[in-house]
Amino acid sequence: MNSEERDGIHKMSYELGQNAKELENLKDAFKDHEQQDDRRHTENVSLLKSINDEIKELREALAPVASFHKRRLALIASLGMMLLAGVSWALGEVAKWAIGWVAIKIKLGG
Repeated sequence: MNSEERDGIHKMSYELGQNAKELENLKDAFKDHEQQDDRRHTENVSLLKSINDEIKELREALAPVASFHKRRLALIASLGMMLLAGVSWALGEVAKWAIGWVAIKIKLGG
């Protein structure tokens, strides 16, 4: 083996060593990233649980108000329907009176 071959082998060995170091660094970085992901996942799950609990408390606190509004809405709808029926009846009576008045005017010729 001549010096050129030795230099080539030495260079390849050095590059393999560097690649091995970089591979170890990459493995360490991946482990670190994995640990951070696990930590973030745990934090997110905890935050979502607390938000869900707050929403549940708010829903329970607003339940009486919501049922009150439903009853109020039903009352308003009922009153509106009665008003609509009354207005319809009144318009019908006015129309009958107007038709009768026009018919009498025509019969009497004036």
